[in-house]
Amino acid sequence: MRIIRPRRGLRPVLSLTLAGLSLAGATQAAGANRERLVARGGATVRDGPCNASGCPIVLTGGTFRGTPVGTGAYRGDLVLKVADGFENGEGGVCAPIAGRIVLGAGSRDRLVLAVEGSSCQDGTGPVPAASFTGLARFTVTRGTGAYAHAHGSGLASFLEDAVDHDRMTLIGRISR
Repeated sequence: MRIIRPRRGLRPVLSLTLAGLSLAGATQAAGANRERLVARGGATVRDGPCNASGCPIVLTGGTFRGTPVGTGAYRGDLVLKVADGFENGEGGVCAPIAGRIVLGAGSRDRLVLAVEGSSCQDGTGPVPAASFTGLARFTVTRGTGAYAHAHGSGLASFLEDAVDHDRMTLIGRISR
């Protein structure tokens, strides 16, 4: 006598496949409003008098272009924490840097970014006549207008030349 057994192998595979498709769809839906943020800009660096908390660095007259943020003005208020400085390996100095950048300064649609990282002198020589490279992480802390509910994060680079012109690049993601 021959025993016929039901095929059980297909049902678990089909269930796992459907569960995987459902999970993939939910993940895509949750990340659907997550956009890449890329912005490049240039500003003038104004160094303020140093105090116990560090040396203020103000980015003024900045303009940027990017996606999805378009074009506009930006400004920055940062502090170089010279008390926590360290050697750059070339006879120059580095120090932690922190503060905020406002993309869309003076407009209805603004993104406020908290920035934290380090800035290093390129090579050696007198600091006032040196160029600097800064690398930092940024986090969206607030937004207005089209970015009222935005959040996100990414990486930032700052290249300051010896005549106080700064080139900024932001690369990250935002959701709104």
